[in-house]
Amino acid sequence: MVCEYFHSLKALKLPASQRQDDTGPSTPAACQVGKSDTKGIRGEEAQAQDGGAVRKTRSAMKRVSIRSVAISCFLYGAPSFAAADNALFSSDDGNVVVFGDIGLANIKAQEFFYVGDHKISQLNWESKGVTLFTVGVDGQIDNDWSLKGSVKVGTGGNGHLVDYDWTIIEREDWSDRSIHPLTELDHYVAAAIELDRIIYGNDTSSIAVGAGMRYTDVKWTAYGGSGISTKKTFRDKRWELLDWERGASYRQKIPVGFLSLSGEHVLGDLTISGGLQTGLSFGIKSIDDHWLRNLRFSDDMSPAPTIGANVAVSYAVTPGASLYLSGSFERVFHSRGDKERHNFATGEIEFRKDYAGATFEAMSVSFGLKGTF
Repeated sequence: MVCEYFHSLKALKLPASQRQDDTGPSTPAACQVGKSDTKGIRGEEAQAQDGGAVRKTRSAMKRVSIRSVAISCFLYGAPSFAAADNALFSSDDGNVVVFGDIGLANIKAQEFFYVGDHKISQLNWESKGVTLFTVGVDGQIDNDWSLKGSVKVGTGGNGHLVDYDWTIIEREDWSDRSIHPLTELDHYVAAAIELDRIIYGNDTSSIAVGAGMRYTDVKWTAYGGSGISTKKTFRDKRWELLDWERGASYRQKIPVGFLSLSGEHVLGDLTISGGLQTGLSFGIKSIDDHWLRNLRFSDDMSPAPTIGANVAVSYAVTPGASLYLSGSFERVFHSRGDKERHNFATGEIEFRKDYAGATFEAMSVSFGLKGTF
């Protein structure tokens, strides 16, 4: 949502008497009307009518121009899956850029329970088509160093939970399964800060290395749903919850440190950019509430490797507008950790070592129109 058009709109905020080519009742041209004879007055009236028509034409052109700016910003602001560096404001010397965008993302997390090496439970939490808002700042420290930070907030989307259990060790197939299509994304927030240094650059290309930190906080709640359970015989019981019944909630908090390698290349009106990230999570901390059973599971995972990637292609269709296509991906790989089980009904707290597991993944894709005014 590049909105540097504010500079070009400053002229529209000036009084009419200060605008170039505008005339009003207080201008010398208008004052001469009262000093001329009848013929002069008629001639001036004709000129005034012509001038009025010109002013109306100019006014209409200005309204069209303003309308075009508004339409351009609206088109760019329409949901555009995550995204690229769309400047809202830049400093006079170009050292600081504030950017923001709106987009769509898919977010997924997995939760595991283990007994030794045997997996006894797996919950797949997912939201597709999440509306994603991003704001950030990119500051150039000097010719080679830059510091940037961003905050992403996600809301809505189509949530879904599938919960599998393996209660019969002798069988490889799941014994219990529940499906919860009425799953809501309670919140998704991701904040990042990164320091980059250019290690190679010329008139058309640049390569930079960097290091940074990222923190993600995501939570879902599942309502209603239906399932199959194993009681007396294998998968013998079917059940269903009312849509308004709150079944379970799951929250992950993920701090990550990473190293990055990024680059950009300009080919005339075409600009190609991208980057890779690799790092380590400092352990996913999660909370799983099972509301109908009055149970809470608090998990603390071991550190796990992470990867990330982004790519963008933009094409300048005019000096002030570009079409772009971009995408990003990040993943925190599986790791195991300790679990604490809290029974609210009895007050019992039970600790189990190496009993839990978790993963996280987010992907965004973007396309749209960037406008510079």
